[in-house]
Amino acid sequence: MTKLLAYILIFSLSLNASAWWDTGHKMVCAEAYELLSPSAQKIVDPLVADEGTFARACLWADYIKRERRETGSWHYINLPDSQQNTFETQCPKNGCLIQAFYDQLELLKDPNSDFRVKQEALWFVGHFVGDIHQPMHAGYPKDLGGNRHQLQLEDGTQSNMHKVWDGQIIEYAESKLGKDQFYQGVKQKITMLMKQEHSSQIEVWAQESRNLAMSDSLGYRGQALELASEEYMDQHIEIVQERIALAAIRLNQILSNAFNANE
Repeated sequence: MTKLLAYILIFSLSLNASAWWDTGHKMVCAEAYELLSPSAQKIVDPLVADEGTFARACLWADYIKRERRETGSWHYINLPDSQQNTFETQCPKNGCLIQAFYDQLELLKDPNSDFRVKQEALWFVGHFVGDIHQPMHAGYPKDLGGNRHQLQLEDGTQSNMHKVWDGQIIEYAESKLGKDQFYQGVKQKITMLMKQEHSSQIEVWAQESRNLAMSDSLGYRGQALELASEEYMDQHIEIVQERIALAAIRLNQILSNAFNANE
């Protein structure tokens, strides 16, 4: 237990609020890439060569937020408690995750887009699909998607709801289960969920995240949760694995359809 608490403390103090942190985003894009056909991978490879891999390229959108501040609002949607239907999301003038996803997907599919535009569009799309599967990216505007929902970890360390769901559950799970076992859990979820039909509408994925955010289990609504205990972390490991798996499957399908349209 001491090791787990120390592990959480280190990450709570040192990591920023990048969605799913690096681990989740890399898992989503690595698995989506593996599911692509060889011909689709050949389209992706030159577009991600500057970053080395698609998994690595999917982190770029977080890294450039300070330099390109206009992209900051592209990583989330915010809905008040009186509005729970993500299809009714009203994006502000500077954009939101749903509109940014569709805009970048169109640029990726456009045969007239130049190489750099397609490159960035692919990196954005990969990142945005990961973002929308994280429940706190469909949170409340008043608390900045859980960033102002203060929590305490079991060792007394201060955190917040967004941090917990952005990566602290993943880091806890990797420490408790081992990185390989956590990753295998994601892959098992992919194998199971691949058998299901999946919507191509980001609003549907956003609604799933919103519904999770509003569930009693998460304790987000009304700031009901005050302590993110080890029991809380344990209860939600599989949900995180499932959201990563769903993001990978859906990203694969979105890219497969986009590249087929270009062929």
